[in-house]
Amino acid sequence: MKRNWFIVVLVSLSLVAVYAQRQRDYSEEFLNTSAGRAFIQTYGALKSNYLDDVEDEAIIEGAINGMLESLEDPFTYYADPQATARRNQDMAGSFEGIGAVLSIRNRQTGEGVEILNVYRDGPAWNAGIKRGDIFLEVDGIDVSESNPSEVADVVRGPKGTVVNIEMLRPGEEDPVVFNIERGTIDIVSVESTVLPENVGYLSLSTFANQRLYEQMVEHIEELKAQGITSLILDMRDNGGGLLNQGILVADEFLSEGDIVFQRARKVTQRIASADANAFDLPMIVLVNKNSASASEIVAGALQENGRALVVGEETFGKGVAQNVITLSDGGQLAYVSFEWLTPERNSIADVGITPDIYADDNRYPDVISLDGRGADPGQELELSAGGVVIGTAVADDEGNFNFVSTGPTRSLSENQGEALVDLATDNALQVAYDALLNEVTSAQTN
Repeated sequence: MKRNWFIVVLVSLSLVAVYAQRQRDYSEEFLNTSAGRAFIQTYGALKSNYLDDVEDEAIIEGAINGMLESLEDPFTYYADPQATARRNQDMAGSFEGIGAVLSIRNRQTGEGVEILNVYRDGPAWNAGIKRGDIFLEVDGIDVSESNPSEVADVVRGPKGTVVNIEMLRPGEEDPVVFNIERGTIDIVSVESTVLPENVGYLSLSTFANQRLYEQMVEHIEELKAQGITSLILDMRDNGGGLLNQGILVADEFLSEGDIVFQRARKVTQRIASADANAFDLPMIVLVNKNSASASEIVAGALQENGRALVVGEETFGKGVAQNVITLSDGGQLAYVSFEWLTPERNSIADVGITPDIYADDNRYPDVISLDGRGADPGQELELSAGGVVIGTAVADDEGNFNFVSTGPTRSLSENQGEALVDLATDNALQVAYDALLNEVTSAQTN
């Protein structure tokens, strides 16, 4: 494919780079303001007279985050060096670690990490780690109250090195200890399977993977070899990622038409249009309220070009995009600089993509959260909803208690790239499936 859009994107990125290089030094301007001088005075006072020693990195990162938070823009943010390194690894499509998916254990506090899935034949799998194991220590560091990102930072490491992990396994009294040699883990962001009536199912979990399009094409070829006659493209819970991957995915299913426009200050320009060659089987796009950014670009392009019906919920509405610059501390600053428009020049920001057929995503039950007080210290409370016991809570020393019920955890295949879906329990998928069969039947009749 000739990929005409590539030249436009390359020119746009080049302009961004030139702009960044020519930005003037703002330090003098900063010090000429009373607020700037107050900032330096505050820093000096803390360094010289605060009761305890202060860490430069901690207070300066706090100042950066405070500056960005004042914008009240959720898409402008600072990522510290560790988070930046982890993100760059993920976008590259591989990292060095143990090959397990981590999940928050306590969704109310955001603390505690458990194993959501272990990939077959990876280092964690071979060591005997299982789904549901709970992290206690990593190389002697207490991570029992850490979050998944913090645990990932200490679990990942150079290939060939060994990480010592102590875990609590439900049903066993004593902790289980593992010594695992790290390996190279490929990040697979595509899953697929074949549904009844030769309907292909293709799920994209993120666009923040430079190998997403490559992986998707491999799955499409495998689905074709299995004889599919139509396709459901599932982008539910896909929060977006790399623009070039979104354009490549949209282009794979379009033989003509525009894909996306960009609006910056006083300038609107076409970023990408489709090439002639495309996957031409009937298809449906499946989205939900968590589908955002590149997912919305793809859904909007396929919808407005008449290529596919969109089924599901109204999408998130993340139609703005960021410039990302690397800072001197190794972290990154992402700030909003333009927005995306659909082929018909419609803004996605705060609006999202409206589905052609609405269908609730019922895969995950509503979270039940309860905070209470007045119980006897140490008292165990049995909680019920609709006459059904949903769990227990234990009061603390002051008689306070809290409870969170998140429902069953989603099942994931041990084989990366294999999708586990169930039409009987997935309302939106069933609606998409029925709509696709109706479309196929109608086309055959006509």
